[in-house]
Amino acid sequence: MHRVIFSVLFAAALSFAAQTKNIVDMTGRAVSVPAKVEKVVTAGATPAVNAFLFALGKGDTIQNGMPGFMAGKSWRYQAIFAPKTASQTVVSGPGPDWNVNVETLATLPSDVVFVGNKTSADMLAQKGFCVVSLYWSDSESIKKTMVLLGDIMGVPERAKEYVRYYDDTLKNVASKVSAEKNKPKALYIRFKNLTLPMVSTATWMFENAGGINVARGVKDHAGVSAEQILGWNPDFLFVWSKEEVDAVYKDQRFKALNAVKNKKVFAVPMGAHVWTHYTPEQPLAVIWAAQKFYPSKFKDTDIKKTIFDFYSKFFGYKLSDEQINDILNP
Repeated sequence: MHRVIFSVLFAAALSFAAQTKNIVDMTGRAVSVPAKVEKVVTAGATPAVNAFLFALGKGDTIQNGMPGFMAGKSWRYQAIFAPKTASQTVVSGPGPDWNVNVETLATLPSDVVFVGNKTSADMLAQKGFCVVSLYWSDSESIKKTMVLLGDIMGVPERAKEYVRYYDDTLKNVASKVSAEKNKPKALYIRFKNLTLPMVSTATWMFENAGGINVARGVKDHAGVSAEQILGWNPDFLFVWSKEEVDAVYKDQRFKALNAVKNKKVFAVPMGAHVWTHYTPEQPLAVIWAAQKFYPSKFKDTDIKKTIFDFYSKFFGYKLSDEQINDILNP
């Protein structure tokens, strides 16, 4: 009798093990996730996590919508890549806190809930949710995220293919710009309120594209004065939108900036996310910035074809020429 009971329990344990797998998330938490994940909720860092899922061909697994302030024009490609997200329930507030409404979250079906920090993950886990925390802290975070999500979502080979693309892209750009001695000075700023949205990722982009971030070392999201910008005097100024490009050129405070005098003010492209932020679209940002810095070295690079091929290959979406122009001129 005991043998029968043991056999039944052992078989049940094996069956459960076959239905789950153990992973370690990006904050070091050990998590048991379903072996087959079909429904997810992106309750923290929503647009960024969505973008990674899009790049893995898993946008249709997302069960929630974008926070209200992100439902407008700037973030429209989220709904283009995953149409149902435009009408689905919102479960969290805006960043950087992404406070989760637990009651609303409980109404949505989910195999895994993704958040952007350990505090939220621990809180939701205590309430019974299967939670994986993603955390972006360095230049390797993009690849780490793709590999982890590829494992969780059951598409590890697709994640590996992306990593190869990422490495090959940076290697190719470096072969053309690494020997340059007179590197252009660049700055990425939210001109509307003179803040530095993502100094860390902008520094990564500029340096891999053969430039220098004049704000290197400044804290992400820090405010900055007009006097500081004038002191830095960047050769290239990257801003949030074409409206901000126009605003820079009209602002008499900055008429002496090298970037303004030489007409080198550009809006950072935006697809699923702003290319300068933590997003799988970052390799495109490097190619695009390098072409701005060194047009003669990249005269044979068709940026529109590069963009089309990337989204077609990884997002499974064939952009029209109009959409590509839209992404390049947000």
